Amino acid sequence: MPDPSRHRLRLLGTLLGQPRLLLAVKAALAAALSWWIAPHIPGVAANYPYYAPLGAVIAMYPTVQSSLREGIKAIIGVVIGIGLATLVIALQTGRPGVLAVAVVVGVGVLIGGIRWLGAGRDWVLTVGLFVLLLGGANSEDYSMGYIVQLGVGITVGVVVNIVLVPPLYTTQAEKRLRRVQASLADRLDEVAGVFEATWPIEDDDWERRVGVLPETLRHVRDTVQFADESRRANPRRIFRGRDIAGDYVDLVVFERIGFHLQDIAEVSGLIARRVPGRIGLVDELAAPLARATHSVAEVIRARGGDDADAFRRARRDVEALWRDLDDRRRDAGELSGGISVAVSLDRVVAALDPGDDTAPRPTDTDSIETQEAHDTDSADDQAEAPEARSGD
Repeated sequence: MPDPSRHRLRLLGTLLGQPRLLLAVKAALAAALSWWIAPHIPGVAANYPYYAPLGAVIAMYPTVQSSLREGIKAIIGVVIGIGLATLVIALQTGRPGVLAVAVVVGVGVLIGGIRWLGAGRDWVLTVGLFVLLLGGANSEDYSMGYIVQLGVGITVGVVVNIVLVPPLYTTQAEKRLRRVQASLADRLDEVAGVFEATWPIEDDDWERRVGVLPETLRHVRDTVQFADESRRANPRRIFRGRDIAGDYVDLVVFERIGFHLQDIAEVSGLIARRVPGRIGLVDELAAPLARATHSVAEVIRARGGDDADAFRRARRDVEALWRDLDDRRRDAGELSGGISVAVSLDRVVAALDPGDDTAPRPTDTDSIETQEAHDTDSADDQAEAPEARSGD
């Protein structure tokens, strides 16, 4: 019979594994602790306990690093706001007038435009107005209480964030990288399917799916950077010390592949639709193009594992494609599409493992120069065909 206590602990662990729920629990705990501590702060600050929970909330961010950074910036913003209000109060007598309010708001908005202040930008104006309008004759005591209690709350928030399950997001980053890796391989297989289809075709689904890759890769980059930040100042990294440097390497590789894949998808669309006068390919080259494209897709899919055979096969098929292109160089007008795709496939393989030499590469200097010349012409042709991206 299952142990009910273990089941409850497992359920609690699952719930706390939800980032937003965990953040809410820690924010609530930090605010409660701050409110309990605030009245015991010696001096005039004890008269302003309500700013302590506010400080705890200000400092509660998803990562320890961001809690420390934004908490410090919030304190800096508060100090600037207090300094601004104090200066305006010193330059006038009696109750704050219209001009005093205008000066604090105007200067506060200007200072709030300094990006470096981060979370502190919003507090310059807010604290400045509070001190000016609520501090009154006791503006010095009010300012001191404000900054001390806010500092207490921020300190409590940071400590709670460090002690209570400080989150690590390295696993999520790895999972997203593996998903985008599979997606890149699948998209390239779809392009290979275009070369295996009967032309002309009207379908543009593969172009649409390739078109979303840049946005997907931007999200993956954000995830990797967030995972990297979650490791900093985090004591849990001692026990879960996975190095994220390899994730950055994979990310750069996948971004380069995505760039070349977009070019391949655009060219394949022009070829498959038989767009007149744009880019050409003789029918006999469709099969070697499909074979080479499938092989390169397998290299992408095999990355991170035993990929030596996949590299050999891909480079052999791409080399065979180059030979077929070279044999038909007299039909230059009908080769531009094949040359463009072959160059992109070469670049994808090089991005995956630029130092790999387990399979032959094109070595005929004259052939390579001819290929590059045709590739340049192909690039010019593509630049004249903006409608090819209309499905993205």
